[in-house]
Parts: sequence; structure tokens; C-alpha cells
Amino acid sequence: MAVINQKMLRAFVAGRYWRHPIRAWRIYRAEVARHNKGYKSAWEAVGKDAGWAYSMMNGSPDEATLQRTGGEMAQRLLDALAIAPTHRVLELGCGVARIGRELAPRVAAWHGADISGSILRLARRRTRHLPNVFLHELERAALPFEAAVFDRAYSHLVLFHMDKEDLFLYLRELARVLKPGGLLYFDTWNLLHPEGWQRFLWELERHRDKPVRPAHRNQFCTPDEVRLYVEQAGLAPLHVLDQSFWVQVIAARPGADVDLEVLRALPRNLEALVPRGRWYY
Repeated sequence: MAVINQKMLRAFVAGRYWRHPIRAWRIYRAEVARHNKGYKSAWEAVGKDAGWAYSMMNGSPDEATLQRTGGEMAQRLLDALAIAPTHRVLELGCGVARIGRELAPRVAAWHGADISGSILRLARRRTRHLPNVFLHELERAALPFEAAVFDRAYSHLVLFHMDKEDLFLYLRELARVLKPGGLLYFDTWNLLHPEGWQRFLWELERHRDKPVRPAHRNQFCTPDEVRLYVEQAGLAPLHVLDQSFWVQVIAARPGADVDLEVLRALPRNLEALVPRGRWYY
């Protein structure tokens, strides 16, 4: 207990958590005292504090930044996935609808799925003015949709929080709910990139002395590993971008009448997807 208290005190001071003592206690409970009860328990703790939830999405300190970065990423996805106004779009791990709030007005329907009910309450509040937004709370690595119902799907800054088994299970589910010819974007940490490796070492030091590693910690993949997961999930990788600290994938659900070469040519401005500077945009 003394070791834990010392670590908590150092984090409390260095992280300026003394300005937000309730948040500091929630972080402590989520990362140490909860004994890793799973993703849902960890993210429910995050969602009880709007400021913390906003920061956990992508480092955004306030609503204005959340809307700006959400709009920028929404535009990147519109280009990279060739999203059309008639499309039904799914976001896995939608969080507070940082991206979905900005993307929804440009599509027929936007569905956000997340494991945390408390975070979805924040998303519902932020999107209540949008009639084509639908939010779904998840209980496990399964999606509550029939097969082949979405034209596009994406998962941004999400899958690297998962164990590899759950990452693969969600990819299989995303493949199932996409229409033949539907496109998927996702990203995860790139272990083979120098910055990705440094982040791996940072995570190692941060969690090595904890009794149980928190469920929402960052995890890492190699590009070949990601490609294997994609293919074995029943998807066709169209583009695997690995020149940054992320592995970023655009994949398609194959079908009898699906021309993968045509789909491969659809994305626009792929270079804009590759992060420059801060990793959490």
C-alpha cells in the first residue's frame, strides 16, 4: 500500500491532479483499485467526469477543441472512405461522439457504439440536435446489428486499448455488419516505428509495478500482425499505412460482385490520414 500511495502522490503532484482531486481519485480507482474488472468498468469511471472523458478521447481540453479536432478527423474519414450522403456509417468506440457529431450531418445515418453507458450519456447530450444519430451500449465484443447493414465503419483511437483477442473479435464483427463492398478504417499503435516503440516502453514503465494492469492501457501491434487479423476476420486490406507510429488500415468486405481494385482507388487524400505531430488528433 505504501508503494501505491507514493506513486499516487507523485502522479497527483506531477500531473497537476491536485487541481481536480475527484478526478485524481477516479483515475486511481480505475487504474489501481479496480483490479481490472474489464473495459466497461474502466471506461464507466472515465465517463463520470466530462473533463476527463474529453481528455481521454484525444487530449482535447474543452468543447471547442473537441469540435475542431472532431471536424478535422471527420473530413479525413470522409475522404479516405469515400463516404457519401446516402451512407449508413458505424463508429466502434464512439466515445463522446467527438467525430460523429461532426460527421452525422453529412451522412444518412450515423450509429455510435461504445462500451461505456456514462460516456454515451455525454455523447447523447452533445448530439441531441441531430435526428440521424443512434447510440448503442455494448456489453461484450459483439455488435447489436444484423449482417450487412452498414456502408462504412471506422474505429479511431480505440482498438489499441484492447487485448489482441478482442481486437480480432471486433474486426470479425465489423466485417459481418458491413455490406459487401463496404469500407472500414481503423488504427492502432505501430510497434515497429521508433515512436511506437518509445510509447511501448513508456507504457511498460507506467504500469510495471501496478498490482493489475488497467484494462484501458495502450497496447501495440506490428503491420504484419494487423494485416493477418484483417484477412482472417474476412476483410480485404486495401491500404496498410505504416510510416508513422500508427498502423492505419482501410479494408473492404469482399463479395461476389465486388471489384477490390475499384475500391482501392476510392480513397482521396490518404496522406492526410498519416499523423503529423501530436498522435491524438
